[in-house]
Amino acid sequence: MAAANPPANVAFPVPHAPALPRTGWLGLEYKWLVLIAMLPGFTVFLLDVTIVNVALARLGSVFDVDYASVQWVITGYSLASGMATPMASFMEMRFTMKRIWVGALAVFTASSVLCGLAPTFWILVVGRIIQGFAGGMMLPMAISTLFQVFPANQRGQAMGFFAIPMVAGPALGPTIGGYIVTNWDWRLVFFVNLPIGIVAVALGILALHPGRPRLGIRFDTLGAILSSLAFGLTLFGLSRVNADGWGSLTVRGCIGVGLASLLVFILYELNREDPLLNMRLFAMPQFFIANVVGWVSTIALFGAEFMLPLYLQNLRGMSAVDTGLMLMPQGLSVAFAGPIAGRLVDRIGARWVSMFGFALLAFNTWQMSQISATTSFDDLKLLLVVRGLALGCTMQPTQLSAMAVVPPQLRTNASSLNNAMRNVFQSFGVAMLSTVVTSQTVVHSMVLSWDVRPDTMQGQAMPQLSATLQQAAGLNGQVADMAAMSMMLRQIGEQAAVLAFGDAYRITFFAAVIAFFLAMLLPGRIKADPSAMAGGH
Repeated sequence: MAAANPPANVAFPVPHAPALPRTGWLGLEYKWLVLIAMLPGFTVFLLDVTIVNVALARLGSVFDVDYASVQWVITGYSLASGMATPMASFMEMRFTMKRIWVGALAVFTASSVLCGLAPTFWILVVGRIIQGFAGGMMLPMAISTLFQVFPANQRGQAMGFFAIPMVAGPALGPTIGGYIVTNWDWRLVFFVNLPIGIVAVALGILALHPGRPRLGIRFDTLGAILSSLAFGLTLFGLSRVNADGWGSLTVRGCIGVGLASLLVFILYELNREDPLLNMRLFAMPQFFIANVVGWVSTIALFGAEFMLPLYLQNLRGMSAVDTGLMLMPQGLSVAFAGPIAGRLVDRIGARWVSMFGFALLAFNTWQMSQISATTSFDDLKLLLVVRGLALGCTMQPTQLSAMAVVPPQLRTNASSLNNAMRNVFQSFGVAMLSTVVTSQTVVHSMVLSWDVRPDTMQGQAMPQLSATLQQAAGLNGQVADMAAMSMMLRQIGEQAAVLAFGDAYRITFFAAVIAFFLAMLLPGRIKADPSAMAGGH
């Protein structure tokens, strides 16, 4: 199916820009040189998203701050990243992609050093906010640049390689962070970014085309304020759901004001000639459909990804390092499947690859909903390998379909819009499923406790357990009864939590099924785009 043309009533001015080179540094083809140059920077940004998570307890102890305060190390990073993403397109056009990419990497690396040297907690938080703001501009520019330099029949392959750090970073982060915190100094969690960042900056300087800035464009100040309120408050409100609940005034207020700001932002941007985010892109059917599939799949994919580490650590007693090692087969599976799926997208189109991926994901998610507190780790690893294959087939095709119909001069804008909205749906998925786990754990605990009666097996086990404790530990009757009751309640709590995780996975199963049917609307094979190499950064 050929790439659809933009609707006639949607005006997309095309700025003059020099053509990109075909070859670059060391005589390599420029398109592959760009991929090589961007992968380290992209990887260190995604790695940093999760590597700090396992250090929160240590940071709270070192700086003597409570749990709510130490969460700002994560929250500040996420909010700054979400607020920076809509501004990436303007920054790229005004200063060129190379300058912003290299500058953002340099700022990210320098702020990592600031975090590692931070003498006080709030200086650490400021460093994390700077990190997040710099990193938030990198993802949309990276995707846009790959679309710019690769022809249509190779973009799937390029995005397949680019999908590897998208899973490997979050998967390896807890492993590396846990090992560092356990065996070395917590400051190394931030200093690990320094050598990778230096290499990434050097590659960007040497490899990327300088481009030409557009000096005449104006910054959409009001749009930037509205987008910051919209995405910042919405993401913050969703991040507080797990701690405060949906009924919290903070949660409701932030999400309510954030969504209202988003509505005003959309209406305002629709009436501007040079919007910060071009909402008229949604008038293109293929772009809109691909984004809707992406939003649903984000809930199915990433909403569920946060649950398995909780299951492994809270119910199976695994350390952060061991949890990371358990998750590694999934990352390796994605690394294997991503490039293959990308090549298939180039050959047969996004529709069939996505449908296969979502079908496999739905099957795998239903199996994940059946895990128990005694499921063998070998079985879990097999499930994770299959899940990695599904992730490799579903992560990129929707983005490829959406970006394929976007005019070259608006690709970074479209990528920013795509990623900003996915951030919201990812946070919503995590908030929703964490609520399901919490509420259903209480429900299942009540139901299971009802079965502890004199006429049930569980109830009859209580006096037997008490008698065993009296004989084995020499406890008197009353103390043994209390100990037996405590052990029974702990078992009920663990079983209730397992059942609650199953309920949450069943919700993501239905999301995967919906995504499967929506994927039928995606295009088949996209013909080569003659403008693939047009324009520049």
